Amino acid sequence: MRREIRLAGFGGQGIVLAGHILGRAALSRGGHVVMTQSYGPEMRGGRVAADVVLDSEAIDFPMVMAKPDISVFMSQGSYDYYHDDIGSILIYDEDLVQPDAYPGTDVYAIHANRIAEELGQRMVANIAMLGSFTAITGLITPETMETAVLASVPEKARDVNKKAFRRGLEYGEKPR
Repeated sequence: MRREIRLAGFGGQGIVLAGHILGRAALSRGGHVVMTQSYGPEMRGGRVAADVVLDSEAIDFPMVMAKPDISVFMSQGSYDYYHDDIGSILIYDEDLVQPDAYPGTDVYAIHANRIAEELGQRMVANIAMLGSFTAITGLITPETMETAVLASVPEKARDVNKKAFRRGLEYGEKPR
């Protein structure tokens, strides 16, 4: 079954890394994965997106076809750019994004940036968001995603990334 996911934020948030980690985790469970990335025209700090397509069949078209099934936003600028393309699930960083109402869409507000700040490493907000994404969507087991996270970051950063992932996972598991 084809699932399309868009992760979006601004440059420096690790959006592309999060897309790679998601793809790595999905590949380890079997099936096919394609990730494409796009950047806004700004030199620094501009809009960044990683579109990840997961499918049990060979992927003949590697792009998000219309609206991704799952949209994850970590910046207002990216949300503003893609806000017309929201599918059935919207996950956003509540401290950085103020979305519109989307009837018929499951909406989840996450404090990924706040989790990262509490850990003293703003650079792990993307990993906290992946933790929440894992809990909310159930597409990939927490163990598989955590393994992909730890395999994708430098050894010296594994401890804080593991903490960020687990805190994000716990936050995503909270009833809404």
